[in-house]
Amino acid sequence: MPTSRTTTKGFTLVEILVVLSIVGVLASVMLPRISFYFEPSSALLQRAIEDAGNLALSGTPVRLSIKSEGAFDRGVIIAEALTKKEEDEHSLSAFLGTNKNKPEVLEWKKTELKSLPEDDGWKFEPKIIYFYADGSCSPAKISQLGKNLPEREADNYVLTVTGYCMKLENRGY
Repeated sequence: MPTSRTTTKGFTLVEILVVLSIVGVLASVMLPRISFYFEPSSALLQRAIEDAGNLALSGTPVRLSIKSEGAFDRGVIIAEALTKKEEDEHSLSAFLGTNKNKPEVLEWKKTELKSLPEDDGWKFEPKIIYFYADGSCSPAKISQLGKNLPEREADNYVLTVTGYCMKLENRGY
């Protein structure tokens, strides 16, 4: 009497658990490497100050100011560099060639700093921070206020003449 043997196709519970544990270990090792890195605003501010100082040391004066929206004195940080104003090619002096003896005219133009914080809520005291070619900058108090927070809970920083930015302790008053 022949016995028929039925075989079922599939995986055992132990095989499934082994595969899932291997996938879990690989995911826990790889996830931090491929996940997005969030850098706090304070680190971005410090790097932007260093970038502005380096650009100024290369011979281009830089200033940081706040582009505020509305009636508030808080807003987004913008960077501007002092550059030579380009002559309009359609002007009469450019056409006649009489602009060669005129002194250079300089103007502040928006410049890109790689690590400038993009969030709003920033405030400078004084309102503009200048970076000079000798490596110094104008001292300032910088503060950042998050949304729906009272003024006393702002993150405050002090920028020294040498370009060192230090966070002040928040005492809550």
